[in-house]
Amino acid sequence: MLYIHKKFNHQEIEKKWQEKWREEKLYEVSDDPEGKEKQYILTEYPYPSGNLHIGHWHAFAVPDIFARTKRMQGKHVLYPVGFDSFGLPAENAAIKNKLDPKKWTYDNIDRMTSQLESMGNSYDWSRKVITSDPEYYRWTQWIFLQLFKNNLAYRGIGIVNWCPSCNTVRANEQVVNGECERC
Repeated sequence: MLYIHKKFNHQEIEKKWQEKWREEKLYEVSDDPEGKEKQYILTEYPYPSGNLHIGHWHAFAVPDIFARTKRMQGKHVLYPVGFDSFGLPAENAAIKNKLDPKKWTYDNIDRMTSQLESMGNSYDWSRKVITSDPEYYRWTQWIFLQLFKNNLAYRGIGIVNWCPSCNTVRANEQVVNGECERC
């Protein structure tokens, strides 16, 4: 016996439900938990120096499952999203592509936002953080100045992993066989 099935169009179904979630502000949370226990979940913010890749979703899938589970358990879950856009990865990528760093970075943020939204994750987009926005980094600079004024931040000499190609210091985890993992 021959069965003919309508082709399953996942993009149509995903788009329908993602629009409904957005309209209903399903994942936005208020500051008042209405008697619920609060849960704050934070994942790394991607660098907007290019496109997302499977490694990003690999890193974001498990925390997203955790956030959804906590919501189902009745918790008031704050699960924000952001972009770690203040620094050399995005700037170096812009220079490499001969583009204005600000334009490059914000174009990538727009594209990555679209990519992340298409994945259907449960971020509270109303609390999106972009670390290159002046309203964000003015506070990180203020905090640094407070630390500096109180001798909790200082300039010193130390051994670092310098990458002349990236023009930056690399963390130990970013060095493989004495070389920058990117280069």
